[in-house]
Amino acid sequence: MKNILYLHGFASSSDSTKAKLFKEFVNSHKNLNVLTPDLPNNLIGWSKLIEELCEKHNPVAFIGSSMGGFYSTFYARKLGAMDVLLNPAVLPAEGMKSYLGKNNNYATGEEFIMKNDEIEHLKFMEKKIKKNNYINDRTMVLLESGDEVLNYKEAVSFYSGAHIKIISGGSHSLDSFSNYLDLILKFIIFALK
Repeated sequence: MKNILYLHGFASSSDSTKAKLFKEFVNSHKNLNVLTPDLPNNLIGWSKLIEELCEKHNPVAFIGSSMGGFYSTFYARKLGAMDVLLNPAVLPAEGMKSYLGKNNNYATGEEFIMKNDEIEHLKFMEKKIKKNNYINDRTMVLLESGDEVLNYKEAVSFYSGAHIKIISGGSHSLDSFSNYLDLILKFIIFALK
């Protein structure tokens, strides 16, 4: 059984529509298992949990939405795995400064405080990603041009050489996600051969 690690977005949960859809769709394939952890509200905690999961489950692929896409990029490159990115955050440290202070988790309603050490952690990860001369041929990126949170053109530029699909319209939630489940699964299976 080969494991795929699904990483949800910032201030979200494994109960997101995309996470549930993907897990249900892929788990019907007998040789693949999707893990959908609830990542903590602290971004340094994300790294700790992801590293534990990687050590325990040795994922062959990552799929990440928004901030989960950034973490998927980092860990896929670190471990030599493939990644599928859904409206991913690209080098997000600067933009995340606007979240310093009090926030609410969109999915759980839990209140949390984002601190500057989390921004510094993102900067550290960004340096590692930029330093690594990675070829994006084992990366698929799905983008919707109507993303109201992130500029999809940044992802097109950053992931040059990857398998990129730009869908006209949509939103940051990747409204058309369910239409591309089969394409994502085929990409993962092909890349595993």
